[in-house]
Amino acid sequence: MLTTLRLPIRTRSFFLCLVVVFSVSLSFGEAKHKHVANRSASLSKNIAAILDDPTVASAHWGISVVGLDGTPIYALNDSQYFQPASNAKLFTTATALALLGPEFTAKTYVVAEGPISNGHLSGSLRLIGGGDPTLSGRAYPYSGHTERPNPPFHALDDLAAQVAASGIRSFDGTVVADDTLFAYERYGAGWGQDDLMWDYGAPVSALTVNDNVHYLTLVPAATATDAAIATWNPSLPEDAAELKNEAVTSPAGSEQHLGLDRQPDQNFLRAYGTIPAGSKPANFAIAVQDSAKFAGDGFAQALATHGIAANPAVQVSHRLSGDTQVFETESRLSVALHPFTPGQQLPFTLPANARVVAQRTSPPLSQIVTVVNKVSQNLHAEMLLRILGKAQGDDGSIAQGARVVRQFVVSAGVQPQDFFFYDGSGLSPQDVITPRSATTLLAYAVRQPWGAVYRASLPIGGVDGTLDNRFTQPPLKGKVFAKTGTLNEVHALSGYVTAASGRTLVFSVLCNDHSPVMDRTGAAIDKIVAAIAAAN
Repeated sequence: MLTTLRLPIRTRSFFLCLVVVFSVSLSFGEAKHKHVANRSASLSKNIAAILDDPTVASAHWGISVVGLDGTPIYALNDSQYFQPASNAKLFTTATALALLGPEFTAKTYVVAEGPISNGHLSGSLRLIGGGDPTLSGRAYPYSGHTERPNPPFHALDDLAAQVAASGIRSFDGTVVADDTLFAYERYGAGWGQDDLMWDYGAPVSALTVNDNVHYLTLVPAATATDAAIATWNPSLPEDAAELKNEAVTSPAGSEQHLGLDRQPDQNFLRAYGTIPAGSKPANFAIAVQDSAKFAGDGFAQALATHGIAANPAVQVSHRLSGDTQVFETESRLSVALHPFTPGQQLPFTLPANARVVAQRTSPPLSQIVTVVNKVSQNLHAEMLLRILGKAQGDDGSIAQGARVVRQFVVSAGVQPQDFFFYDGSGLSPQDVITPRSATTLLAYAVRQPWGAVYRASLPIGGVDGTLDNRFTQPPLKGKVFAKTGTLNEVHALSGYVTAASGRTLVFSVLCNDHSPVMDRTGAAIDKIVAAIAAAN
């Protein structure tokens, strides 16, 4: 028998309202889902059209786009490996901010090793590097304009003035340049020998001055066929002996053809070719070979300027690595991470019975990280890697720094198989990441106390850093905060973009194996970022 259920009028009305509301909600949800699907399809279509361009179609592309909460929006080969180039700095600087803290500082010391009587030190002056990358003429905080308003040896001059103020007027020992805080590992695995002569391939040291580079300027002579005029800044006594200047002046109006050559691990530099009469000077940033020696020579010169009689001979104190573990194994070992408390310093043991006569404290880490990311400073990133190894691992070494970075990045939610680093800057062609590892880390970072500092450290499209000449027009000018990356046949860009809707999205676009002759991948990346912003 069929039973009919009769509802009271009020109940029936309420039930009908529920049906209507549910139907409307369902329709709205379906419409919203359809809208999102349409946007996703539109983005996929636009990116496919960009990558179909014959000038970039042969390259290997990987893309990941997510929301700030990590929700996937678009992916192309996002689980495949790519060389990140300087996108590796995103991982190094995030780890440094998280574990050392934005206010962390590094210290440099000068200690007197021996008794002091009547202004005379019976012993040596030891200049001890504490991993400070800011001993240069560079301006802090970064402003995006004048980077180096001070002389290259400005910080050494300040230390020498402090020594003079301590009362020391002479000493019978030598200047000892000490960079033993880090293991003596100057270069990352796989760094190309043709990179090591230039500023971006400068050797790494706990005692770093002027980014471990020497500036060479070649000026044309007044008369064609005369030798070009070579000068160094800063200038040291041995500079002339280490340069063979074969560059000559060519007739006014001719083309400049200059070359520089230095064999690996040699100080001898040869300049050759031609520079036209009346043309502007040619400037080169040349990496030094022994960073500690360079710093020691500069410090001895500064001491003399302040009236302190010094033995011109400079000794260096390096600490060779005794690590025999396989890098890939060592860097994967787990390590307990203990973020620094405000004011905490690196483990640092000064020589016994030594008296500190001068010291310098770096700007805070937040300002150092800004320089690393804005101008893509390789050396500073490498120093941060070794500082992390010293602070959280077993040693100030590449492997221990990589070990600490790995532990932190995995704790941030990145899959352990999604990345592997052999250095801290991305100069090594052996580094690999997946696009999704970058977006996972970037999405994690925005939710951290240091996230605002991290994002602010990134170049801004059309405004500053390595993006000052990209995204120069609305609607993306000032709306892209991202780290660039460039190596031979590698282009990368990862960061944040404010979309047309006002949402902030996280993206990583990685390109490997592009043409070495006709490279249009940078322009393609910018079009992809514009498509991402327009579709969301």
